[in-house]
Amino acid sequence: MKRLLLFLMIACLTTTAGFAQKAMQISNAFLYGVWIDYNYGAWIGTNNYMNNSLWFQDVKNPFLFDMDIQVVTPVNVKYVLYTFKKTFSQDGKRGYVQGIDECGLVNPITTQAQIDANLDKIYEFPVVTENTSMFRQLSWDGYTDPQFTGQKYPVRDCIYIAAYNADTGELIDTQGVAAAINYQTISNPGIVYRIDEQKDSDGKVVKETLSGKVLMAFPDDWPIKKITALLTCSIGCGFGATPISVVNQGGDAIVANINSRIPGEVAAHITLTNPTVDPDNPDIKIYDWKDIKTEDGKDFIPDLIKNPDGYTLAIIIDMDEMTFTGVKNGFICGTMPPVVPPVPKIYTGINSINADKDVKIYSDGSGNIIVNCPDGVYAMKYRIFDISGKALETGNIAGGKIETATRLNKGNIYIIQVDTDNSTVTRKVIIK
Repeated sequence: MKRLLLFLMIACLTTTAGFAQKAMQISNAFLYGVWIDYNYGAWIGTNNYMNNSLWFQDVKNPFLFDMDIQVVTPVNVKYVLYTFKKTFSQDGKRGYVQGIDECGLVNPITTQAQIDANLDKIYEFPVVTENTSMFRQLSWDGYTDPQFTGQKYPVRDCIYIAAYNADTGELIDTQGVAAAINYQTISNPGIVYRIDEQKDSDGKVVKETLSGKVLMAFPDDWPIKKITALLTCSIGCGFGATPISVVNQGGDAIVANINSRIPGEVAAHITLTNPTVDPDNPDIKIYDWKDIKTEDGKDFIPDLIKNPDGYTLAIIIDMDEMTFTGVKNGFICGTMPPVVPPVPKIYTGINSINADKDVKIYSDGSGNIIVNCPDGVYAMKYRIFDISGKALETGNIAGGKIETATRLNKGNIYIIQVDTDNSTVTRKVIIK
């Protein structure tokens, strides 16, 4: 028993002494900028959204580092910022958009030898004495210090922060933080669609085209060279694998690269010009994307069978300012939620896209929609759209009936999509 107690005492002393040698730990570290938010309701009544949320990062204010630090013994600390070297693999992400946006590593950097091999020092903060566990906040202007990088560069890259003992120079702790992006602007829903009617001299509608208003927020002093808007078929999945060399060529090159890797991913794109500025707020810009054309120059007709959730608006902001990483400054955003565009009425005649002509879909006169399938075909799910293409409801089919159709207005025309076990069928139905 005495030997066991002696062993436990020695083990505890060794563990305590080893932990005491590390005077401090960074348990969490976060990087964020200051955002300006707007709720913009000018389109209420003309679309399906109660309001539009717009926000952008105010580059006039510094980035903020928030850290939870656990102090064991008081220590004078020098905090240092790093970015990944261009030669560092970064789990295969370096040299691509993923490498400047997605900062996690399979094996995080923890030692000074790994820092020397894989990171570039870009900035040092003044020495601070840490004598108690606390929430520490540091501010940073988003630029490198010329004493480490030769000249002052903006940073658009992943950031590591390290804490050093200012008296001995020894590494205390290090943490991967997040990506520093100076210029960011987000808009929800981003685009507000409309149908434009083209009429002949007698006032008869001869054609309908799809157009939209693109809403953004940013100040006039951003050094913007070009803004590109894209309609994509997913939530920005094609951006990550875009090489930095392509990014530096601008929006058109990015679109071409994405579609070469994921054919059809970008359905349409345009260079945004000549915005209308909100008279009450000069930060809010409204661009008119009139008569939207697909990448092959045809009228944009939303395919709600392939994309029942709609299309995502993405924004690319090009600038000429070169960052320390070698990518031109700017912004690429493909994470705005998908929106279901209306479909010009001339294209809602759906006989040409019926996948199974033997499936019958009709109103039974009692507020239900009946789905009648031939032998061996089973109906499983349905989607209901109004005549403009707005998604109304989705559900599972039970006993060949869509019983929630009682919510629909009698006498109105609706577009019904039904998924069977081997096809998708689309029909126009008049509710009786």
